[in-house]
This record gives sequence, C-alpha cells and structure tokens, in this order.
Amino acid sequence: MKPNEFGFIGQLAEFVSQTPESLSLQDDGAIISATKNRLVVVKDLVQAGVHTLKSDSLCDIVRKAILVNLSDLAAMGARPKFILLGLCLGKNVDPEQLTSVAETIRVECEEYSIALIGGDTVIGLGPTTVSVTAIGELASNPILRSGAKTGDDVWVTGDIGDAALGLRLLQSDADSHEFSCLDAGLRSTITEKYYSPSPRVELGMNLPSIANSLIDISDGLFADARHIASTSKVSLQLDLSAVPLSLAFVQWSNHVDNFDLMLRVLGGGDDYELLFTAPIQHRQQIQNMGAKLSVKTSKIGTVIAGNKVVVTNGKTTINTASTGFTHF
Repeated sequence: MKPNEFGFIGQLAEFVSQTPESLSLQDDGAIISATKNRLVVVKDLVQAGVHTLKSDSLCDIVRKAILVNLSDLAAMGARPKFILLGLCLGKNVDPEQLTSVAETIRVECEEYSIALIGGDTVIGLGPTTVSVTAIGELASNPILRSGAKTGDDVWVTGDIGDAALGLRLLQSDADSHEFSCLDAGLRSTITEKYYSPSPRVELGMNLPSIANSLIDISDGLFADARHIASTSKVSLQLDLSAVPLSLAFVQWSNHVDNFDLMLRVLGGGDDYELLFTAPIQHRQQIQNMGAKLSVKTSKIGTVIAGNKVVVTNGKTTINTASTGFTHF
C-alpha cells in the first residue's frame, strides 16, 4: 500500500486548523502578517543514515529535524513561531507510520508553541530526508557569532557530550564492555539526548540584553567555539575541567580511561546546547536566569586576544583540532 499524501495532509490539517496563517494547509502558501519585529528564518535538514542511524524510525528523524531548527532559532535569541516541513520519504516507507509522524509533529508544535504552516511530501529515490524551515521573531537585536569581546566569560548550557556518547552506545555491540559501567537508566539518558535534543529556546530569548555572541552546539563544543573565535576575531580559552559533564559521561570516561577517546566524544556534536559569551558583570544574572528556567549554566572559559580556541587541562594545552562534525 502506497502512502496517501492527501490523507497525511488531512491529519496535519486537523491540528493546524486554528492557525490562521496556515489557511488549514488547503492553499498553495501561508500568509504571515507583517509584524513590528524582525523575523529570523533558518533551515536545516536531517537525512536517514547521515544525520541519524539507518535504523532510526521516521518519527525519530522528523522529531530531530524540528528540534535542531528550533535550536538554531534559540541561537539567534528568537522566539519560534512557525515551521514548514519538507518530507522526502524513501520508496519502502510503511504508510502506517504516517499517522505516528503526524502525531509527532503535533506534539512538538504544542510543546514549543509553534505552528505548522506548510510544506511538501514526496516519495524519493534516496534515503528519507526531512527539511525544515523555521521562522522566529526577534524582540530586540539578534545575537550573532561575531560579537564576542575580549574579557567576556564563556558559558554553556546543560551537559556536554551526552548525545555523542549516546550515539556511540547505539552503534556499539550489545555485549560491548565499554558501556558495562552504565546501568539501564544512564544508558537511556544518553540515548535520549541523541534522539531528542532540548533546544534552549527560553534561555536564548532572554540572552539578547546579556550575551555578546551566541551559537548552538551542533558540530561539537570545540568546533563551534572555533566558529565564534573565527567570526569575532578573538580567541576562546576554555578550561576542560569546567566543562559540565553528566554522571553517565563521568562514569564512562573513568571506565574507558582513554583521554583521546574522551576528548573526541566530548567534542562529537549533537548537543544542541547553547555556547555564548557575556561580560563578567552578568555572571549572577546568568546563573539566576538558568535557575529560574531550570537550565544548568556553566562558565567554562574566557575570551582573550587572538583568533583560535585554546583548551587547557591544568597547565597543559590540548589540541582539539580533530574534534567535531563536518558535513563534507
């Protein structure tokens, strides 16, 4: 049985019917009224077998595609408003999955108060690919990667490295000794970080009056720190001992006792936490904000003169050039 495109659109239209901009998905486009605030538009795609495991479900792929785009809006300090979703299905897709996919989209839209206002669904020749365009609204000036100032503190949200560790666990042999130190609960925690990142939307929206530069950690902590350093023409000096780690990551790293491997996983990417720089006078405000929003905030370094990332572990400087994800 072939997937029914119009049946799927009908399922989506049921929960977007109260969104006037979408025109209930019955016309060739959506209509967005002009606002006094500027809009931010981002686009990111997720392809099965490239950005996800080949075994990941269609729901997993669609969910991740939505969340990583919301993370991009958070990294601009924007409030998410709308998404458009392009879904290119593989030839062997199970049509029964589309009902679950529609429910997944509905759940994420409700969770983040966003509206689906359009898109397209096709059957393709290659692996399943999901392309999302997300639109957010700025209440003030955007926070750019290029704004870091010498003397700024460097901050991150959440814990770093769990998503890459979760992916490594999913790719490992079921009997692998490497993860024998983790119980079922900790294993579930890190795989969930891989499957369902938590875009820091609320915190991002509160940073425009505080942060000088901002990026979300998709390619990896050290790689994305280099993006800020490069565009801001400064150096970011990071203290490895200050990088926040989960209990699962600490137990795993102690168990494998391999510093180079730990460093590669720590900088492996897919965290979708925020990395930002801010003047030192905002330290308490950032900590208070994080506590109010139940988001861990950690100061992990300082912006200094130069044009690179310097990572130290005690008195030792560490080479992190080989860490991080690249698309080519």
